[in-house]
Amino acid sequence: MFVFIIMNFIISLSGILFNGILDRIAQVMEINTVQTGGLTSFYAYGAIGAPVLILILGNMNRNRILKTMLLGTMIFGILSILTNNFQILLFARFMAGFFGTAYGVIAITTIASLSSNKNVGRNIVLLISGASAALMIGIPLCRILIEYFSWQMIYLVLVILMGGGLLSYTILLPESKTNTVKIDLNKEWKLLSTPKVWSIILASFIVFVGYGAFYTYLTPYLIELFPQIEPYTSGILVFVGACALIGNSIGGYICDRIGFARALLYGTELQIFVGFLIFITQNNMVVNILYVFLWMITGWFIGLQLNTGINVVSQKRSNFIVSLSGSIIQFSQAVGASISAIVINQFGMSMIIFISMITSLLCVIFCLLQTIQKQAAIITSENI
Repeated sequence: MFVFIIMNFIISLSGILFNGILDRIAQVMEINTVQTGGLTSFYAYGAIGAPVLILILGNMNRNRILKTMLLGTMIFGILSILTNNFQILLFARFMAGFFGTAYGVIAITTIASLSSNKNVGRNIVLLISGASAALMIGIPLCRILIEYFSWQMIYLVLVILMGGGLLSYTILLPESKTNTVKIDLNKEWKLLSTPKVWSIILASFIVFVGYGAFYTYLTPYLIELFPQIEPYTSGILVFVGACALIGNSIGGYICDRIGFARALLYGTELQIFVGFLIFITQNNMVVNILYVFLWMITGWFIGLQLNTGINVVSQKRSNFIVSLSGSIIQFSQAVGASISAIVINQFGMSMIIFISMITSLLCVIFCLLQTIQKQAAIITSENI
């Protein structure tokens, strides 16, 4: 369990490694900040292929798939370090995202298969905590380390740690209770085609486009608007990570009391308002940063509802549906980052918050339409 948590931290950090240091990477590579955002977005684009890979390898031994995916992540991590060509680097990041996301899905199913029914929920939460730690500790730490080491050196340390994890799995990992990732394609397709499932997946795509658009460029946004905070950026990023944990915790509490659907609606409505406050306070450093913290809390609050929702509507029976939803979330963040790149070039960094506001508004409209549709169906059935 300890190895799985550490590896989730490492894999997650390798995916978002550049988020906190985009401005520094731009200086080193002598390109603009918008281009460096591709180092994160291309990793996320790779995630869309993970469900397909899991379908193809569905009859293979689970442990073998896990180690193969980790090895693939390492190989393309090494390519990222060695290449001097930016286009090859983007390709390497895409492939690292492809294998890294598939590793994450198999890691969750492996933990579930090795855990007793009583402990499976707790163990999965512990596993996911590695990703939260990457956001709260890893990103600020990279911001500090970039002052003394190159990004290649930081990435190399992560790859070496992946190698340690691969060795640990080879020596220590027992056979899973279920050896293979069995997927019945017909059942999965029927489940995917139900309105409840595709509605959650579509809502996830819409919301996380806005999240990826703003969060990917959060560090450059803050530094461009408030250059005086650059020496304190690492500390601010720690608070950003803490806000993610707070939002996740509050989201779970509210979800248990009012259900994920209502919590999602209220969360996206609040996100629109917070986005508007961020835009109108861009001339006030302290207030604007506080609203950015609040935006992060609401973002993870919303994310918790969507992750809970996909498990609820799939009746916790489909690893494939859950993995597809996770890949869509990663992919949509990459789409958001790409839209941000266009907006920054055309209108400036200060305008990217509007992407989050627009996607949140679209999600609110979508949720309201779903509610109206359900009520109409109830009325129709009662009349019949």
